[in-house]
This record gives sequence, structure tokens and C-alpha cells, in this order.
Amino acid sequence: MALLIRARLVAVGVLLAAFAAPARAQSPLVLSETESLDFDRPEAWGMKYYTSLGLLTSLGVPERKAKGQLDFGLEGGHVPQLSDEERRLGFNGTSLENVNRTSVFGRLRASVGLGQGLALELGYTPPIELGGAKPHFFSLALGRPFQLSDTWRLGVRGYGQIGKIQGDITCSADEVAAGDDIERNPFLCVQPSKDVIHQNVLGLELVAGHDGRSRFKPYVGLLASYMDLEFDVNALYSSGDVEDHTVQLTNGTTLSATAGLTYAAGERWRLTAEVFYAWLSIVRPPAPSSNNEGLLNARVFVAYRIH
Repeated sequence: MALLIRARLVAVGVLLAAFAAPARAQSPLVLSETESLDFDRPEAWGMKYYTSLGLLTSLGVPERKAKGQLDFGLEGGHVPQLSDEERRLGFNGTSLENVNRTSVFGRLRASVGLGQGLALELGYTPPIELGGAKPHFFSLALGRPFQLSDTWRLGVRGYGQIGKIQGDITCSADEVAAGDDIERNPFLCVQPSKDVIHQNVLGLELVAGHDGRSRFKPYVGLLASYMDLEFDVNALYSSGDVEDHTVQLTNGTTLSATAGLTYAAGERWRLTAEVFYAWLSIVRPPAPSSNNEGLLNARVFVAYRIH
């Protein structure tokens, strides 16, 4: 119901701006509803899609680190670009959202042995703007390997992540530049929005890998992630008649899988390439039931053993 009211208010605001601009009220209409969304709503799908991109996967065969053993590395990944149909996320899948910002992402990573086979991993994405979006994430994981045979190991990891992405998603700079062109600027945005996606994640990963005499070490993994997500709208549209501060909340669990190969270049250097896939359900109206529109991307990791 809140979404329907919001859509009607926006439509009224657009009509007021188009046909009654000289008589516009001095104060804009302020929208400040808090909406709880089903986890397979189009807006929720968008949030979990971009949250899945940043999950802290193992990126390697689980190994038993000595206490104090320290690795440092750089992770990079591909960000798939969504089609126009996939970008119809706002207003329950009817509004085209400006989410294609960058085709790459990066993260600094470090891991340290704690003793008793335990290893602590840390990940950090600094707030560097790419294509109009500014991510800022902290991630950590605690894991332990279990020897299945002389060359096969199973790893168990618990991981968590907190962070946010800022960007002009509701009202893009391109839409603002279009002015009163209703086709290119359908909501008559007057300035780029300052929207924020907040992400809180807890998860568990199982990783199995082969570590024999070869420098090439394959592995596969399975992840279950609980996501608590929030999208804060901060937009001014309808030629200034509507100020939107809607908050959308959603939460749920996703499943993901990985497959990768590590190349041990020497005693200290290693290079890993990984394919990641997340199953993501979505109900796109007028479809009556959910379908899977998953995320598939590739990641690379270069690590150096300092100590």
C-alpha cells in the first residue's frame, strides 16, 4: 500500500510540474515512508545482486597457516552490466534504475594465522568513486582447514561484511541533464540523488580443494549468506515538487557457489582465478511466481606471503 501511495504521489507531482509550474507550492511534498520488501521483489533483487558481488569468498584451497603467518593481496572482479529489462527495479519493477556504473571492483585483503589451524581474513574496499558509485566495505572471515587425505582438504569459514554504496541511482546525472524531456527524465529530476545502499551480511562457506605436488591447485566452494539490506532514497524530482526520503528494507538468505584454480608461482607468490555464481530469486510483475536471475562473475586474486 505504501508503494502504491508513493507512486501516485510521484505521478501527481509530475503532473503538477508539467501543467501547473507557476502555481507550485514553496515547500515540496516530502515522502518518508519505510517499506519492508519481500526478498524477491525487484528492488530487493537489485540490493542482493550488488551485495553478492562483494561476498568475501575463500579464493583458494584451504590451508593450515602457522601462528603469525601473514599474507597480503589484492582482489579484483568483473561487474556484469544489466540489460534494460534487468534494470527495471524501482516501483516494483516498472522504473528503470541507473545501476550500470562500473565494470570492475577491487578490494585489499590480508590473512593471518592464529594458531590451532585457525586463520583470520580481512577485506577492505576504500571509498573511491567509480562511475558515480562510491562503495565502502569492511569484511572479515574466520576459517579452519580439515585434512581429508594427503592432498585433499576441506575448509570451513564463517564470514561477515558491513558497508554501503552511495550513488545517484533514483535520479541520475544524465536524467537531470535532460531537463524537461519526459522521455529521458521521466520523473523530472532536478538534481542527482544521493541514494545509499546499506549491506550487512553473515555467512558460512564450505571449500574443498586439492593441494598436491603440482603448482596448480583447484577448488570448489558453497556459500550460504544471510543479508540484512536497506536502500535509503534521497531524491528531489517532479521539478522540485517531490522530495523523496523513502527507506526500503529487506532481508533473506542466498546460496552461492565458486570454482577456482590457484597457481603457486613460488614460495611467496600465488595467483587465483575464480568463477562465482549466486542464485537470486525475483518476481517481475506481471509474473505470479519467482524465477532465478542469478549473478555470474569472475574474480582474480594476487597474494604475497610476507611472513
